[in-house]
Amino acid sequence: MKKNMIKGFLIMLSVGILAGCSSGGTSSSNSEGTGNADFDKIMDKKELRVATASGYAPYEFIDLNASSTEVVGVDMAFAEKVAEELGVKLVVQDMTFGSILGSLTQGSVDLAIAGMSITEERKQSVDFSEPYLKSENRVIALNKNVDKFKTIDDLNDARLGAQQSTTQETIIQEAMTPKQTVTLEKIPDLILELLTENIDGIVIEDTVAQQYLISNPDIGFTDIEIPEEYRYKETAVAIKKGNQELVDAVNKVIQENQDNGNFDQWVLDYSEIAAQSAKTASK
Repeated sequence: MKKNMIKGFLIMLSVGILAGCSSGGTSSSNSEGTGNADFDKIMDKKELRVATASGYAPYEFIDLNASSTEVVGVDMAFAEKVAEELGVKLVVQDMTFGSILGSLTQGSVDLAIAGMSITEERKQSVDFSEPYLKSENRVIALNKNVDKFKTIDDLNDARLGAQQSTTQETIIQEAMTPKQTVTLEKIPDLILELLTENIDGIVIEDTVAQQYLISNPDIGFTDIEIPEEYRYKETAVAIKKGNQELVDAVNKVIQENQDNGNFDQWVLDYSEIAAQSAKTASK
């Protein structure tokens, strides 16, 4: 009797162990998916491919006062920290902002670090890190016209500009009714359109606008308040879906560099560099 009981217990224990192994294996396979395979490729190749879109200072831009033409900025300093965390080489791929998410989902790049904000639409195709910077969306105009624009309704007869494929373009589409909307790939091109009075204003985040206000004394912020649901922008890293290891690594770097004050310092440093670069461009 006792022998049979022990035998039965051992059989049950064996079944439980096998079931546990089977369940654990399935869970691991499902959680890893293609995303963690992508993480393994990064580690195997010792290379982190990051997509960005220069012309969006202080996040990413080309410093015209530097000897090289490589992309610099807050996002690039941050990307270097991510690469250091993983122990791999950083490879930056500069492209138009509208091309970034497609490159990420197709596997041409591993991360998108491009001053990108989290939206529900984007979350359908990619995962996001925790936000690392927060800014406010504003409207800028020529100083001589600033007093004309006090409320959103004052923009009904205006020609408004925004960068293509951005949340600022969405703001114009959903929260404003201007006479004309002009979208261009690069912020400097929009600034030129504003200075030559081909457009009346630009919807832009304040962190980015500040560089151009410093280098162009004819431009200023209007008093227009963007509706609450559109007013603030949280910037994060876009990551191919299912790559939780990479999400965790990026979030770790974000937390460390928020805690040690690096993000705040990068914004100050690269804002100053960008302003000087913009002055050079205007000469």
